[in-house]
Amino acid sequence: MLAALITTNVHIMKRLLLLLPLCFLFLVPTEKAHSQFGDLGEMLRAGVDDSNLLLESYLRPYSAGFGADLNSGWNNSARPYRTLGFDLRLSVATSFVPVSDEIFNVNDLTFSQLEVLEGNSTPTIAGPDNVNRARLGQTFMNPQSGNEEELYAFDMPEGTGFPYVPAPMVQLTVGIPYNTDVSLRAVPSFDIPNVDGSINLFGVGVKHGLNQWIPGGALLPVDISAQVGYTQLNMNVDVDVQPQVDGDTRNDFNDSNWNNQNIELKSSGYVFNVLVGKSLPLLTVYGGVGMQSSNMIIKTGGAYPITVANEEYDGQSDTRTKAIEEIVDPIDLDIEGENNLQALAGFRVRLGFIAVSGSYTLSKYPVANVGVGISFR
Repeated sequence: MLAALITTNVHIMKRLLLLLPLCFLFLVPTEKAHSQFGDLGEMLRAGVDDSNLLLESYLRPYSAGFGADLNSGWNNSARPYRTLGFDLRLSVATSFVPVSDEIFNVNDLTFSQLEVLEGNSTPTIAGPDNVNRARLGQTFMNPQSGNEEELYAFDMPEGTGFPYVPAPMVQLTVGIPYNTDVSLRAVPSFDIPNVDGSINLFGVGVKHGLNQWIPGGALLPVDISAQVGYTQLNMNVDVDVQPQVDGDTRNDFNDSNWNNQNIELKSSGYVFNVLVGKSLPLLTVYGGVGMQSSNMIIKTGGAYPITVANEEYDGQSDTRTKAIEEIVDPIDLDIEGENNLQALAGFRVRLGFIAVSGSYTLSKYPVANVGVGISFR
């Protein structure tokens, strides 16, 4: 019987996993959002130090938003499932980006070389898509003309116009002895439409009932439990950054030198909650408080072109005033999330073996989570 139950759950979980790419397509303005990821490489023209500053500021809403998403939706009750009881559901978490994180001021960043050529306020990736953007670059004294001229320049990417960060996932929870249950959540690796890239997710969590350790706990009218969870989301996006070359630019590199450019993002979240709830035949309600942490690691692979003043200019044998150089694997960021303490509340409605659940987490990046699946306590 146990083997049959496990086989059935795995079969259903596989079917639900196949739905997850569709969830991403419907939840995110894909063409807009994915084009933003493709444009991230333009910031790398600023060199190692300055491009790290820009990427951290531009992507911060996704760092905090994904972290908040990954730390939500673990529970649909405060009571752990009995041994071999299970819950299998498809859920969607959506964090809400604060208005203060939709725009940032490039003049607040301390650049080593980069200059603000035009504008100051510019959208983050979750910001509006219909506002002016900052134009950045670097100027140099042209030895031919004797004038201050533009060495290179680029416009900051637009925002997506979508101040939300969604993350769908499938979660299987199974009860084990000692009033404990374990949860496994996943999104299989799949290709991101409209851009060369892929995404996947994995997580594991544990919930343990505390009534058994409290004197007289069995007589309490509510269930009390502690829950911990860890989730990791991985994304890899290919980019294409080519040299900005004109007749005054020396370029000693072949086109193949810029192959294999990519941006890797790894967002992870850890959460600990204490839950209190009440389970009735059809309705379960619960609430709790907890602590969470999250971070996003961003790395770039490959070689990227930057434009510099041509040090070999002599006005005779070499009359080009600019030159292309390369930087290799320039980005290595570790961005901490914006969430620490949190409060949450949720419910579950059972209609036979079908369960509909919802929760709301209150933190700097609030998160709403809804799910539907099958449940057997």
